[in-house]
This record gives sequence, structure tokens and C-alpha cells, in this order.
Amino acid sequence: MNDPDLSLIGINIGGTNTSVVSGRVDGTIGSRVAHPTRTDDADAYLAELVASVREIDPHPRLVGVAVGGPLDAKRGILIDPPHLPHLANVPLRERLADALGCPVVLHHDAAACALAEHRWGPDAGSPGLAYFTCGTGFGVGLVLDGRVRYGSAGHAPEIGHVRFMPDGPGVFGKTGGFGKLGGFEGFASAKAIGLLYQWLGGEEIDSAAVVKRAGDGDARARKALLANVRAVGSACALVADLLAIDVIVLGSLATYLGHPGSTRCARPWNVRHCPSAPRAFACAPRCPTFRIARDLPRR
Repeated sequence: MNDPDLSLIGINIGGTNTSVVSGRVDGTIGSRVAHPTRTDDADAYLAELVASVREIDPHPRLVGVAVGGPLDAKRGILIDPPHLPHLANVPLRERLADALGCPVVLHHDAAACALAEHRWGPDAGSPGLAYFTCGTGFGVGLVLDGRVRYGSAGHAPEIGHVRFMPDGPGVFGKTGGFGKLGGFEGFASAKAIGLLYQWLGGEEIDSAAVVKRAGDGDARARKALLANVRAVGSACALVADLLAIDVIVLGSLATYLGHPGSTRCARPWNVRHCPSAPRAFACAPRCPTFRIARDLPRR
């Protein structure tokens, strides 16, 4: 990793889309390809993935894979992932390394994002950084004192499965997160915006449509959006208070909410965050960032 000219390949396997990018050690991004994530056949999907990598770099030297959990990062295996059932217990890291002929590193997607922010983001080197993935699911990656946090069995933190409310919409065909009613995943993910709208009595529409209706004054859509941002802010406050986090970055959600909407996540954050601790909210161009810093004003 000390070679500035070393070409790296990054793979993000999402529940909706898969993307492959090339880049360098300094964080510079080169080429990018993306395609819908196939969920019906593991072998066919992995063949497509390998072809996408070789499209960008016929002879990759190092590949990093980011994917939602639950997973065992030590063994490179997904464990009953609700959004990728075809990859359950598939030795993903080993299969890709054999097919590509190079080392492959596998991380929980939120952990990979946290590592990227810690290395290349505006708050690089922060001793306590949390990155929330707010997409198809809802997860958190932690970098504490320069090390990404995994359990002894290679498992990542799973904030989406923590109960937020007594009841809530179903996610991935289940209630809450992995059968838990009212889990954060059913309230705080970007996908949850559309699910909340239905749970409140509306028809089946996607999250982007709910956001548009909220902007047009639809009361039910505004209520769904408010429930979402309250959940996100509450999750941020919970993690910050429990682990004395210095920086929290929200990923993906800004794509749905836009800057004004995502900034509202600061309101429940400020209400629920421990009042004795310094607190502040600021936004970076890429996505909102909560920064706990004594040189920023309280709001």
C-alpha cells in the first residue's frame, strides 16, 4: 500500500445495485461500472462480478469488497444476509480471489465506508468515527483509535437490528430487523421511507416518490419522512453517547432527502444526545456529517 501508483479495485455489493471502481492509494477514483445486483443465482452473479472487474482491469493486483451483513469478515463469508439470500454461506472472498488471481479483502459495507472516511475524508485520522449506511438497509461502521471494529467472530455492529419502536414496517419480508418489531432498519434506512408511507396507510411507492410528495405538501408523506429523520438522529445519538464518537457521517440518505431534509436529522440528534457532551452539526458536500467538537457552536 506504500506504492502511490498501485492500482486498486473496489467492489460494492448492494441489495439493489453492484458497482466496481478502480482507484489509487491516494483515494483517486478512476473507472467505474455498475449493474443491478442479481439475486437468483450465486454462480451467475459471481461470473458477472468477475467480468466487471476484468472490464476495468484485466490483471487486478488487489481487490476490496464491501457488502452488507451479517457476515464473518475473518472468513469472508456472508451469514444469512436478508438482502442477498443467494450469497448466504458462499465463501465470497475465496471464490473471488481464485477467479481473479489476486488477494481479496472483504469488509462490511459500513465498515469499508468508515475506513475510507478515516483515511481520505475531511476528518481523516479521527480517533472515533462512525459511518451510517442509509440505503436498502441501515448499518454502522466504526473506526476506533485507527482500527475498524469487528467482534471476535468477525461480525460487524448491526445497528439496524436494534429495536427503536414497539412496532414498525416489515423489512426484507420480515418485521423490523431480522424479525424484531420496530428495528432501526424499518425506520432509518432510505428504503424505510417508502415502507413507512405504506405502514401509515399509503399505497406502495418508492422512497423517492414519498420525498417528492412530502415536498408537495402530502401530510402522510411528511409524517413518513419525519419518522425517518427522527430514527436516524436517534441512532446517531445512541452510538455517539455509548462509544464517545467524535465524527458521524451519514451516507446515501442525502441522495433521497437532499441537503435541507438531511440536515433535519440534527434536530433529534440534539434532543437525544447527552447534554453534557459537546455537540454540533455540519454538512459536507458529499453528505451530512455530525461533528462533536468544542470549537463549533451548539444549535
